[in-house]
Amino acid sequence: MRSFYQSLMGLCCCLLLVFCSQNAWADEQAQQTRFQDAVSAYNKGEYRQAIEGFEALATQGISPALLYNLGNSYAQAGQVGRAILNYERALRLAPGDSDIRGNLERVRKENGLFQEEQSLGQRFVTLLALNQWIAVAAVAFVVFAGVLLLPFSYGLKRSSRHGIAVTLLFVMATACSGAIGQYRHWHDGVVVAADARLRVSPFDSASSIGTIQEGRLLHPGKKHNNYVLVVDEAGRSGWLVADAFESIANF
Repeated sequence: MRSFYQSLMGLCCCLLLVFCSQNAWADEQAQQTRFQDAVSAYNKGEYRQAIEGFEALATQGISPALLYNLGNSYAQAGQVGRAILNYERALRLAPGDSDIRGNLERVRKENGLFQEEQSLGQRFVTLLALNQWIAVAAVAFVVFAGVLLLPFSYGLKRSSRHGIAVTLLFVMATACSGAIGQYRHWHDGVVVAADARLRVSPFDSASSIGTIQEGRLLHPGKKHNNYVLVVDEAGRSGWLVADAFESIANF
């Protein structure tokens, strides 16, 4: 009797796994169909429909390809800020993708959004995505612990073990610096409003110190009421209404 119940439980588990895998496959197929429908709308010049399709898919999960296509759709629809926002989001996930970077630079150039050349530190931070920097640091830590603690490492000369340990510490420190830089990079914002104004204080009645162009990158700081203190790419600072920009990390 006991073996009968064990067999029955095993059969139920197998059926459950098959059912779950079929549902997962069906969901994946449905998402692929919706993605192709959005691509088809884009190819037909139906950019609003394409945007709606890609945005709906983004609520289920994001990928560089999805964000890239969404950026292309917004660019063709004339919404520069949201195009740049989605290109920037795609680059955070795939910093080495030349197609994403090329389209981002083209849209910036076409709209007069010229950027200063990145510093060496900025270029270093964007070599890898945030999760990649974290993975490098984690692997270096595991190997470091193995070299110092596991028995097989005692076959190494003491000087060799110390040299390897120091190298791994350097790799960990470098990867952690890259991860911190990418984390800050993720929390930049992009202006998505067509007529955004910087103000001297966080009040609607405060005087304006000038407009900030749609598509500009900025660094948000402290908040007050419905305003955020920001610094733009040119180094100007002022209070900007929160609805005028969107954080790159805010999917």
